[in-house]
This record gives sequence, C-alpha cells and structure tokens, in this order.
Amino acid sequence: MVQLLCSNKVYEKLKQELSKYQIEIEQDSELVLVENGYDIPSGKLSVVFDAIDYMDVVKLLVSGVREDIHYLNTLTGLSENKFAVIEPRDILYLEAGPEGMMAYTKSNYYGIKETLQYYESIWAAKGFIRINKSQLVNLLHVKEIIPWFNSRYVLRMDNLAELEVSKMYSKKLRNTLKM
Repeated sequence: MVQLLCSNKVYEKLKQELSKYQIEIEQDSELVLVENGYDIPSGKLSVVFDAIDYMDVVKLLVSGVREDIHYLNTLTGLSENKFAVIEPRDILYLEAGPEGMMAYTKSNYYGIKETLQYYESIWAAKGFIRINKSQLVNLLHVKEIIPWFNSRYVLRMDNLAELEVSKMYSKKLRNTLKM
C-alpha cells in the first residue's frame, strides 16, 4: 500500500500503473509518493519525484517483486481469434503501429495490450532495447547490425525482417553492445 500526494493528472497515471502490480493506494499508508512541490508529510517514509519521472517511481516500487510475478515474464497475445502465452525469449520485436501494439515471433505476430514503455521497463534486463519511437527489439534475435546513413543502423532479425535504428537511439545501441 502507498499514499499519493500529487496532481490529479499524475495521480491517475500512477493509479493505473500501480494497479498492474497490485499495489493499492491508501490514504494512511506509511509509504508516501510525493510529487515535487507538495508538502512532505512528517513521520512517514516519503519518496519525492518530478511529475515527468513518475514511471521511475513505479519501477522503484516494483523492482523487488518483479521477478517473482510470472505474468510479467510472459506476454499474452491475440492472433486469429486465439490467445497465446509467449515468453520474452520467443519475441523478436514489439511494434506500435496503426493496428495497435504487435509482438512478432519467428512464425507469427500477435496483438497485445500493453505499451512499448511498459515492456521496455520490465524487459530491459532480458535484452530488449528501444531502437526507435515505435519498436522495441530483442537483441537475442538480431542476426546482423548494418551501419546506415546519418549514424543510424539497420538490424536484420532471425526472421529476415530489417528494422531501422533511429539516430536518437543508435548511441544507446552502441553503448549497450559496446560497439
């Protein structure tokens, strides 16, 4: 349980994110998340955060529990009116597109509900990295990294798909892979 002292907008975002981890919001909790600019309550453990960094607070709260929760280590996707439970190691990449969020495996693709930001935060330790504003890739399935124009790269995947790493994310890729 956690108490929130923040603006209504941040409250709604935190409430939505915390509910995914079964963390309840309680007014009399000993742990308080306090948005910068709000009064810090005395006698309680308080975490002060900037509104823009609210996801970092969520990560902090769930970091100890995350590995124990099975459903965070799988993804449920819909393909041809059937649901499938997929493990992260089987996913080549995730993409936000006109048809919504999609998870791609070697043999199929699935509609999923969560956001790229969600999977980026919980699966970073599993080798997933953001390569542009709409794609998150599993580095275990990258066959080749091809230097491209303007400090960008093209990743050739196991299924022969070619994904472009934007200039903005290419530095992170280089640092991650020590290139």
